[in-house]
Amino acid sequence: DADELADAVALLKSAERPVIIAGGGVQYSGAVSELTQFAEVHQIPVIETIAGRANLVNDHVLNIGPVGVTGSDSANSVAERADVILSVGSRLQDFTTGSWTAFAQDAKLISLNAARHDAGKHQSLPIVGDAKLGLQQLSGAMNGYKAPSSWTEYAIGVRKEWDAYVAGNVSVDNGPNSYAKAIGIVNALAGKRDRVVAAAGGLPAEVTANWRTLDIGTVDVEFGFSCMGYELAGGWGARIAQSESEPDADTIVFTGDGSYMLMNSDIY
Repeated sequence: DADELADAVALLKSAERPVIIAGGGVQYSGAVSELTQFAEVHQIPVIETIAGRANLVNDHVLNIGPVGVTGSDSANSVAERADVILSVGSRLQDFTTGSWTAFAQDAKLISLNAARHDAGKHQSLPIVGDAKLGLQQLSGAMNGYKAPSSWTEYAIGVRKEWDAYVAGNVSVDNGPNSYAKAIGIVNALAGKRDRVVAAAGGLPAEVTANWRTLDIGTVDVEFGFSCMGYELAGGWGARIAQSESEPDADTIVFTGDGSYMLMNSDIY
């Protein structure tokens, strides 16, 4: 809708502390390139949902980390200070918004989503449409807008602090074993195109927070219902698809004993 788009552009151009929430819809739409270009051209920090992990690689300077209840201190710090939020392809569920406690109460929300119901959540300014096309149209109308450099530099700074924390979290020492240490070891051994799958228990949060994304579209964390047992069936499916296009890459499944107990027969 032209009016929705014009209102969104005006709001974004007025922003002093804008942020982009990148959801799973970015991948479903094939809009990774458009998201990356939009963020780079306008110098807007990007924070990722659980479903939106691997929309940007870990070392992209504008990737500030995962947001929400199971997210990073860096992304949450940016989220709570943002005055205008552009959500792209996200259902904005409670684990992302913290029941809206993750964001400033007076922040303005723009939601670009193919589903009208999700686009209109949280009293947003809705843009009902495809993420790929929507980002193209938004960027074309922004007339060279860039986020203030002080805001972008702040976001990059808190991300560096989070990186230092994660580096300590996943490092192997003589202390007790942990999810984070196991994830860090696997991460260090993983190839660029290896795919990671997780679903239930503490692992979705641990993978979201501690896995360093090596390439686009390589993280599959099923968290719609945190369905126990998805990991095994999902791992099989991911590997079957991957073997056709990337036979030399691996599919890595993180699972707990409960999920394994429920679905281990799928292996045999």
